[in-house]
Amino acid sequence: MGLVRIASLILFVFLGSAYQDENINNVASCDLNITINGGTIALSKGGAVGSILKYICPFGFYPYPASSRTCWANGKWSLMRNPRRRIIRNAECRAFKCPKPSIEQGTFFPNSVSYVAGDSVNFECDDGYKLLGSEGRACLINGRWNGTTAVCEDGLDTCPNPGIPAGSVKSGTSYGTDNKVKYVCLDSLALIGSNERICLETGEWTGSEPTCEHKHSFDLPEEVASHFSASFTRILSESNVVKKSDSPGSYGRRLVLGQGQKLHIYIILDVSGSIKKEEFHEARNALTSFIDMISRFEVAVNYGVVTFGSRSDIVINIAQFESGFSDVVVDVLNELKFEEITKASRTGTNMTGALKTVFQMMVLKKASMNLAESEWRAVRHTIMIFTDGRTNMGGSPKPMMDQIQRFLDIKQSREDFLDVYVFGLGDDFDREEINAIASKKDKEKHVFFLRRDDLPDVFSSILDLTSVGNLCGFANKSLSATGQSTYPWFAEVVSNENPEFRCSGSIVASKWILTAAHCFEDLSQGGVIRKKIIVGPHNERAELSIERVLKHPRYNLTSKMEKGIREFYDYDIALVKIKSRLNFTTFIRPICLPCTVETSVALRKSKTETSCADHKKELLPILRAVDAKFVQKDHNKQQLKNVRIKTGESERTLCEHDALKASIYVNVSDVKDVVTDRFLCTGGSTHMAEAISCKGDSGGPLYIQKLYRNIQVGVVSWGVKNLCSARRLPGDARDFHINLFEVLGWLKQHLANSTRFLDLSQ
Repeated sequence: MGLVRIASLILFVFLGSAYQDENINNVASCDLNITINGGTIALSKGGAVGSILKYICPFGFYPYPASSRTCWANGKWSLMRNPRRRIIRNAECRAFKCPKPSIEQGTFFPNSVSYVAGDSVNFECDDGYKLLGSEGRACLINGRWNGTTAVCEDGLDTCPNPGIPAGSVKSGTSYGTDNKVKYVCLDSLALIGSNERICLETGEWTGSEPTCEHKHSFDLPEEVASHFSASFTRILSESNVVKKSDSPGSYGRRLVLGQGQKLHIYIILDVSGSIKKEEFHEARNALTSFIDMISRFEVAVNYGVVTFGSRSDIVINIAQFESGFSDVVVDVLNELKFEEITKASRTGTNMTGALKTVFQMMVLKKASMNLAESEWRAVRHTIMIFTDGRTNMGGSPKPMMDQIQRFLDIKQSREDFLDVYVFGLGDDFDREEINAIASKKDKEKHVFFLRRDDLPDVFSSILDLTSVGNLCGFANKSLSATGQSTYPWFAEVVSNENPEFRCSGSIVASKWILTAAHCFEDLSQGGVIRKKIIVGPHNERAELSIERVLKHPRYNLTSKMEKGIREFYDYDIALVKIKSRLNFTTFIRPICLPCTVETSVALRKSKTETSCADHKKELLPILRAVDAKFVQKDHNKQQLKNVRIKTGESERTLCEHDALKASIYVNVSDVKDVVTDRFLCTGGSTHMAEAISCKGDSGGPLYIQKLYRNIQVGVVSWGVKNLCSARRLPGDARDFHINLFEVLGWLKQHLANSTRFLDLSQ
């Protein structure tokens, strides 16, 4: 009888469970009438069981108390709880607030309970202490403070006071050798950077300064571009760059990667189930642009590319020969099909597996290179991880990253040989997990959190060139770039005696300025030079004394006076040697010259098999007009102007014909008497009016942009009409420029010790 009762009870439970399961399966979806105050929502799977509901807030706001919810099997959305675990029924978009700052041996004001976007604070130190970092800071829309941590320093310890980042507490007040400081973030803020730092006998702190960030906060695109490029481009430079400051706000280290040294870059791309097709394409396009940019540097780079979801797949194997050709890598990336990649990778997020795949590639690459151990140790490695979610398979990725570091022997003395950057896209990730695997280096940032649609902008604008040494032709392309940093080679020639005089020029080496010979028409052989060179931005202009001027030996302005030609500008080119060597910065940098090794790299051509004729064919093709730029200065305002060089026979003929409309040539019958083959011609309005040079623009560079590099092909010499400020330019307004390809022998004669020219005899 007891057995019957037990059997009946089991049957009852089974039927009840089956009835309950039937009810669950009949639930089509969760309630779709879900809103968030101040924002919108996005649904996956139409609200069916397993659907993810995401709250979306305007920029500067975050969803509270949760960013997403899941549709449970009982037809209810997952609960929302505040930090105290209390259930919250209604979601809202809240504005970011900046964490409260702190400073030792000093004060700040105003001292408020909270700070919102637009608020600012100022810092002061007690007597006997010097203020380092930012004297004043403003709260940004993303809940971060601009500037750098304010510190009061007395200079009595081995290491400087490391400061207390806003929103944190610090333990440890002794800053001698081997002393430690530790940090903890308050108010549920996430710590990014090092939570512990040790003072070294060199006077430096290990690791990187921590920041305390809101778990939903994003980095601003211009901040990412600046921090990432300052950190990354240091290893692409040929030589040291002199930084303007070594203050806490000076990012980037003086690491040099010389010619012929090797850099291995591993790109890890998350293609798990939450990635949308358009997001995949945006990330791929950003990476191909980045790879193309790197190819403009004189560094041997090999790439390994891995996609991952539940499992990892190798797209480019760094152990293969083709991984060293950027064109091949870009082509393979462009051929990736979203449907095939995501289907193969499945839906989970296994970052540990992706790092394991990278580790295995490193082992194979080392074996395939067959290098001596010392040569292998000289290789530098970069890992770039792009992910939109937290790891839900494979366990923590930190142990696998530790294994990679052991394999590469990355110790304190060798931290420069591995950089790990992590880009978190969206807001569904574990910040502590990401921070644990990223590099932590003094005055650098390796962890970035971006809104998905900001990634393409960041990677097309990362060249905030504070640390690319003496590489020619790089202009600042960061999101905030303006003025001189977009044409850092531009120079002015001014007179000590005549304030009305002005010419232009270009920096072509650390002690040489290229300009027009007629800018020194008043200078006789051996005469006293009464002019000077000015370089740099308007608020930090540097005045340079001239050591000597070398005018082209065949330049003679009055050589055709007997023909009634008062001014003849053939060979109108000069080199000015300055007394002090220039220190190159973001705002002061040389431009590339044709038929040099540097320009071969800029054009992505072989440094050994490329001829000067190849450069000319690439830069000045004869079948079409060529887009070019020059710097125009009108009413003391400099502007970058676009023009077209008339290289085609018919267009050049028309351009030359207009030369006779210049007031000084109205009595000349043969245009060849004033326009030789050594001139390039721009201007006119066949389709639309082009810019023309102003009085004083003579000597400036006419240059062509090839993606990230700029190559000078001409020197502004003379113009038909001085109407640059006119609202409507006549079609016969033309400019003529000395063609550098026609004077290369003379340039090489004087610049060979500063620039590597190709063999001009070919």
